[in-house]
Amino acid sequence: MAGETTTRDETTSELRTTPPRRYAVWARRVGTGVLLLIVVLAGLDLLGPRTGETSAAAGGYELRAEFPQVTRAGQPAPLRITVEALAGFGDTVQLRLCDELFHDLDFQNWYPNPAAETSQPPWVIYEFDPPPTGDVLEISLDARVAPGQFGAIDDCGLSVLVDDQPVVGASFTVWRMP
Repeated sequence: MAGETTTRDETTSELRTTPPRRYAVWARRVGTGVLLLIVVLAGLDLLGPRTGETSAAAGGYELRAEFPQVTRAGQPAPLRITVEALAGFGDTVQLRLCDELFHDLDFQNWYPNPAAETSQPPWVIYEFDPPPTGDVLEISLDARVAPGQFGAIDDCGLSVLVDDQPVVGASFTVWRMP
């Protein structure tokens, strides 16, 4: 018949007419709160890459390190180490680092390059030539976190060795976010 309309709407016929249950309302509120928390933390720059610092002094040496405290796969992860010898350096400067740190890094280069390196698990020992003048040696590692690395927390130790024995040491923690 012409002009006849149906009262049934095909797009809404399957929708329920009862209000949502309490747990569904609370689940949506919690989900919205979590998303809002992530946006606020990101807006305050609390989720991005960050560097940390640690230092120690003993045995006539001062050791300082700037390390990648929070990082992600593919992000730069520079490590800067400063060794100051109050009485001057000998023929070489030995640094001992945990080998676990290097499992997740793609190396670009050391600046300056070590004169020698060896492994004594769980450590990697690098020997550097002392600076030509002065009593401060600055070392930088240009590295990135290897692609495809999942989140993890790595604790690492760093020491200055004299006659193959640690004289001063510091530790730091690197958090790789997924």
